[in-house]
Amino acid sequence: MNESFTRCCLQTDQGIKNLTSARATELAGTDPDYATRDLYNAIALEQFPSWTFYIQVMTFEQAEIFRWNPFDVTKVIHLWACEQFVL
Repeated sequence: MNESFTRCCLQTDQGIKNLTSARATELAGTDPDYATRDLYNAIALEQFPSWTFYIQVMTFEQAEIFRWNPFDVTKVIHLWACEQFVL
């Protein structure tokens, strides 16, 4: 049996959009349901949210020679090197 490590990732298909800190503070005080209503309205317009599921696989042997510990929680690593461990 070949054992391996796997890493799963969900990525939004809509892209990522953020509010400015000032706008988020304003909405928190004046319209706390903003995000829920935005989602509800998008669904009503049949603009359904969607995500793509990705998985990366790394063998034990690959983990031993990887340039850093792939499970080091002190590093902010979104994904393992995509050129080496294709999504």
